[in-house]
Amino acid sequence: MSTQPFKPVNPIPLIVQREVREMLTDWRVTTPVLVLALLLPMLLAAAAGFVVNFVDNELATLLVPFTILLVGFIPASFSIVTALESFVGERERNTLESLMSMPLSDRELYISKLLSSLFTPIAASYTSMIIFIVLIFIQYPVLYIAGVSLDRLVLLVLMVSLLAVCMVSGAVIISSHTSSIRAANLMASFILLPAIGLVQFIAFMIISDRWDVFRLVAIALTMVALVLVRAGLGTFNREEILSREHQQVGVRWLRWLWRGNKQTAPDQAIATGQLARDSAVAQHLSPLRAVLTVVRREVTETMTDWRVLLPVLVLSLVLPLALTAGVPFAIDFVGSERLIAQLVPFGLLLVGFIPATFSLITALESFVGERERGSLEALLAMPITNAGLYVSKLVSSVTTPLLTSLSAMLVVALAMRTLYPDLYNAEMTMLRFFQLLLLIALMALVMVSAAVIISSHTSSIRAANLLASFVLVPVAITLQIQVLFFIAGRWDLVTLTMLVLCVVLIALIRTGLATFNREEILSREHDRLNLPQVVATFVLFFREYQPAGVLPDRYEGLPFSAGRFYRRELPALLRELRLPLLLAFGAVVIGAVAGWSAFDQANFLPLHEEVLQRVGRNVEPSPVLALVVFANNLRVSVLSNLLSLISFGLFAFLVPAVAFAQIAFVTRILLFYGAGWFTGDVTDPAMFLLAYVLPHGIIELPTFLFSTALGLRIGASVFSTPDGFSVGQNMLWAVANYLKAWLLVLVPLVLIAALVEGFITPLVVMALYP
Repeated sequence: MSTQPFKPVNPIPLIVQREVREMLTDWRVTTPVLVLALLLPMLLAAAAGFVVNFVDNELATLLVPFTILLVGFIPASFSIVTALESFVGERERNTLESLMSMPLSDRELYISKLLSSLFTPIAASYTSMIIFIVLIFIQYPVLYIAGVSLDRLVLLVLMVSLLAVCMVSGAVIISSHTSSIRAANLMASFILLPAIGLVQFIAFMIISDRWDVFRLVAIALTMVALVLVRAGLGTFNREEILSREHQQVGVRWLRWLWRGNKQTAPDQAIATGQLARDSAVAQHLSPLRAVLTVVRREVTETMTDWRVLLPVLVLSLVLPLALTAGVPFAIDFVGSERLIAQLVPFGLLLVGFIPATFSLITALESFVGERERGSLEALLAMPITNAGLYVSKLVSSVTTPLLTSLSAMLVVALAMRTLYPDLYNAEMTMLRFFQLLLLIALMALVMVSAAVIISSHTSSIRAANLLASFVLVPVAITLQIQVLFFIAGRWDLVTLTMLVLCVVLIALIRTGLATFNREEILSREHDRLNLPQVVATFVLFFREYQPAGVLPDRYEGLPFSAGRFYRRELPALLRELRLPLLLAFGAVVIGAVAGWSAFDQANFLPLHEEVLQRVGRNVEPSPVLALVVFANNLRVSVLSNLLSLISFGLFAFLVPAVAFAQIAFVTRILLFYGAGWFTGDVTDPAMFLLAYVLPHGIIELPTFLFSTALGLRIGASVFSTPDGFSVGQNMLWAVANYLKAWLLVLVPLVLIAALVEGFITPLVVMALYP
């Protein structure tokens, strides 16, 4: 009897499938991926309308392919999160030995890790690009056809793929040659900085319509990708990885700084984990001393690893000097010293911001990293209060990156002031320089505070790193906004930004202290994405209202009832949203004040004549107008609230602020150029409010205040968790109640307001402005 020969199974697809399944079963991993793949292209497509109105058609056409590249690059850049911990993460999860003992060749094991690190981010990048392309083609078909041909689209997709392969290949090499996730993450600067610089270079080539150079870059990047993959395969060695330990350098100045080579009894007790069992020693340890001791231990651990020190030196010395050396090339390329001088403050801010972003690395693994290193129990057993332990981790996480940021800014400032004094002094003063230092410090503290909250509520470093998008994206947007302020010379708005960051920082620190719980951290296990359970919890929260913090097993199990919602649940929900509603009213006040004061700004003077020409212009009642208004307001009510997840509620906050800023701005113009209130002429502010705002605004404005409160609650769900709720349950509760209120309250009111604006408001305008 003959037997069929045994066919060996290719192990690579099996390992890739296992790795991808493990990542996708954690909601903290899938949530940022979905945000970047779905919401980011929608946001940029919505922002395209503003860009088209402010730039000429030729520039707008050139910006379309660059935005497609950017939409694909941002999700691809997150591919290094999983790649950086592909091997070193296994070490800290104590699964490295079992992985290395698998009956695979080194080549098969390495390729499996490489492909699994690429799969999800590449899929997210392609999805993001497709959504953006479809939306732009629908909104601006002529613009898209003029800017993107088939061969250009293929080049853009190829470039995103090559960037992802290069970043992931470099990250996997780093992961296989480091001994801690912290060191691997810090060394990621050698990947991200060249990649970001290359994207900026490609942007210049696209705007300059130099697609021939773009093709050469694609060819060169292909060669780099091949070299990195071959280098990774050639240097991968199981025995070396298994035998590698934490590598430290003798930094005598650091030992001297921390009181020489000898430790005091309390210091040594904490370092060896014995202090929790020695009450006699613990009694002699003051709360401040305990905090400083933990900070000392954390900073010493960070600064005695050369893989941490090297990126720090590069970011604090090499990067600033390289930026200064590029000033002559920037002047030649731009052709305007004045414009370069206006960008000097932003250059200082950018040099400080890049090291500040690395504060996320140590902060994101402040608690979850201890879990994966097996030292969490010893840390939480220290005789120190919850507040003291939390503050210790917060201070130690920000110390090194903040010092690096300030050092880098000092180096750039001294180099610019020495080599290009006229260029530097054109926009910079000592007061402005200190203002920038404080702004960077606040940004770093905000990022660290949010990251430490994430670290204390996650169960894996991979999930914590991917959730960093909820921190990094809003802060990066804040950084980009500062460019506009610098060019416009609005340093008062820079000061306002600092005040806003102070408020956010205080809220984050208070939230972190309030939600930090040792027992919950110790008992938390890996949170797998149990889809049936997630759906069941969401449906339960949607069908029946209970205050936030009430566990699902305490719900009564009532069926969904619209009548019960209007009678009982809506008033209870409004009481729950007291603070968000108060913040929404604050947005109204801030917007109105900003719009009123914007009248005197030189940048808005050209709008005065346009406003005066538009007021009194009749518009015919039309169902098309009502439909357009309804669709636009519905889109705003959805996008602003969902994007609040990654912006701490900023997008929701801006909706009423911008609306009332516009109303106040027009009212001030009419008041200035007209004869005053209640005069009955075209420039009467009262008649403008009565005709253009009141008919539909009496419905629309309160509706969006309620929508803003719901969005602020969604934004707060990420970092402010009520007692009894996990972060996931808090997010589900906020989104479920938002969806129910959106269907039963917002959509009907938005529809009614749109019908009024489409049919009644034009009649009122025609009656008051004959």
